[in-house]
Amino acid sequence: MSWEKEERERGMTRREWVQIGIGAAAVASIAGLGGLVAGQILPPPVKFNGEVRETIQYTKFPTPQWWNAKAGTTVKVSDFQEWQGATGVWRGLFQDNTYVPGTGFPCIIVRIKRESQFFTVPPPDQVPATIPSGFNLYFDDPTLDSAHGGTRILAFFDRCVHLCCYPGWHVVDNPPPGRDYSAYGASPPTFVQFQQDPIYCVCHGSQYDPMVLVVNENDKNGAGYVGAQRVHGPAPRALPVIPVQAQGLNLVGGMANPAWYVYC
Repeated sequence: MSWEKEERERGMTRREWVQIGIGAAAVASIAGLGGLVAGQILPPPVKFNGEVRETIQYTKFPTPQWWNAKAGTTVKVSDFQEWQGATGVWRGLFQDNTYVPGTGFPCIIVRIKRESQFFTVPPPDQVPATIPSGFNLYFDDPTLDSAHGGTRILAFFDRCVHLCCYPGWHVVDNPPPGRDYSAYGASPPTFVQFQQDPIYCVCHGSQYDPMVLVVNENDKNGAGYVGAQRVHGPAPRALPVIPVQAQGLNLVGGMANPAWYVYC
């Protein structure tokens, strides 16, 4: 088709985006969740050899991206330029230092502009009390890349809350994201103030703003969680954040309430 040829010339096509699901990351492995979910049918126990890594590791993207050469290595907070993002996996299983596809939590890592006028987070007394000690909703360091005012990085669960497709950060622009934000009661600062596209799920058009963290309720289990605000439908709510901390320069995830991530 002519439209697919045109999309191919610009990068990833919509069809390819829908098809990437299986490789870099089936949702929430049993080891990652650490327990049963109501109604879940589990396979017979499987013995795994290897290690589950709390560090976030880069995963290779199907089209050329700046981080592809880093696939399988640990995400470092010093890797990102302002407004850069990447795909990764957290709590993935590694055997012989090689990632086992389909394990762990797929995630999007995004470095946003470090500023205080438009970046918003829920008041501490509204954040569900499930953030592990030593972890935060985002990484923040005023001294790292001080020429740009410091570094602020967030990680999000890479499964759209609409139909569990895989959103992306600045990897697909055909078709372009919808701009009718007012219809959803939103004015995303990433786009309005900084001319950057929000997190975008090309499959059905949902968008999430990493600069606006809000408390929503997981409609599958009633759990309150923190996520990037939904600024364009059909997604009904925010995209869950993964709490993080830096160990040295390595970006490490921390398990909040596992129910934050159980909806697919």
